[in-house]
Amino acid sequence: MYQTGHADAADRKSQNDAQLVEAIGPGGPIRERAGMTIVAAMIVAAAAMILVRFGWDGRRACAPLGWVAAAGACIAATLADGAWGLAVVTLTGLVAALAMVLYAGWTSPARPQRPARVAAAIALPRRGSEIVARVAVFVLVVPVAFVAAQWLAFGVQAAARRAGAVETDAVVLTLFLQPIAWAIIIAVQMTRAGPSRMIAAPASAALLGMLFWSVA
Repeated sequence: MYQTGHADAADRKSQNDAQLVEAIGPGGPIRERAGMTIVAAMIVAAAAMILVRFGWDGRRACAPLGWVAAAGACIAATLADGAWGLAVVTLTGLVAALAMVLYAGWTSPARPQRPARVAAAIALPRRGSEIVARVAVFVLVVPVAFVAAQWLAFGVQAAARRAGAVETDAVVLTLFLQPIAWAIIIAVQMTRAGPSRMIAAPASAALLGMLFWSVA
């Protein structure tokens, strides 16, 4: 009797497995619903890129709405079909965006030709104040920004060790963070009008590193 009950349970499990395979297999209801979700998400992703394009044209409320719609489409595709669904929907959005960029480039009028001129940024300095300004920019961007980024990386390393990270992970974190922090500091400095305004970025990084040191 025990063997009969065990055999019945095994048969029911086999039937359930077969039904599940049939449901998620090609032509199954689960696969069909996933396919419909993917198609809908692809349409939403393409429409989202159109909204973003409208936002660039001056309708600023459309751009955030488009990004929210694109994120929702990616989430829905991921829930429906995992990484494959996310890849398909992302590719659809990229193709739609590329098509709009190509269309805008094809239809935009050519810019009028202007006479060549020497930009002020590459003109040779003539006065002493200009030379001092160039040297100050170099010092702030190269050694000062490098030291600030290194100090920040050391502070994060100390905090990581304090949190229980092993020595290898802490060293790798430092080697990974330092060039990234340096690049970010330089990028911020390059958007400033003069040397005096370039001091804030490395100073902020150094203060943040000091904060991590104090926590550690």
